[in-house]
Amino acid sequence: MKILAADTSTSVNTVALCDDGRVLAETVVDCGRAHAERLLTTVDWVLAEAGLGLKDVDTLAISKGPGSFTGLRVGVATWKGLALGAGLPLAGVPTLDALARVPALHTGTICPVLDAKMGEVFCAVYRYERGVRSKVAADRVCPVESLLNELDGVVHFLGDGAQRYWPTIAERLPDARLVSGGAGMPRASAVAEEAAAMLKAGADSDAAAVAPVYLRKSQAEEAREKAGAP
Repeated sequence: MKILAADTSTSVNTVALCDDGRVLAETVVDCGRAHAERLLTTVDWVLAEAGLGLKDVDTLAISKGPGSFTGLRVGVATWKGLALGAGLPLAGVPTLDALARVPALHTGTICPVLDAKMGEVFCAVYRYERGVRSKVAADRVCPVESLLNELDGVVHFLGDGAQRYWPTIAERLPDARLVSGGAGMPRASAVAEEAAAMLKAGADSDAAAVAPVYLRKSQAEEAREKAGAP
């Protein structure tokens, strides 16, 4: 099954074409959130590098959040357009679930953390036992201190939120480990891998049903509420 996947939940623009777990082509570029300008061009490049066209793709997969409001809207809207235009199924993949796959941890606890701005992070906690993953804390948005109050021992942190708040994390959890480099960045191939697992388990692949998951209101919405405006 050939899956064309993307993740636009952070400043990283990553697109991959995978075939039954094998990466045919993939890009991982920190584009400074310029996803609207670069996403479709990147898709064309990935398909060309693999020597295939959209007609050869079996399924689409997109990271649906949490993450950057604008990035998620661009990614989901673009992938829904491709799915509806080409008549392809579309899997909406939770961002943190995919990110937890990137380091390929065999045994241990892993915590993907994305910078949510305004002193908060998007996060979840997973436990790997001999390569089998279980989710032990659901997706949420909170101050990083609130997350750290619930963790102890050796925990592997990754994501731009982990990098930003690493001094705080290291002080509160001396045994914590920061996953850096390519193993700590979003990768579309991980989105494809997560999508394959979801579809195998019977997840819905109706493009019309895929929507961004924000976990909280935007700054504009919160400002309107505080001002009492409709």
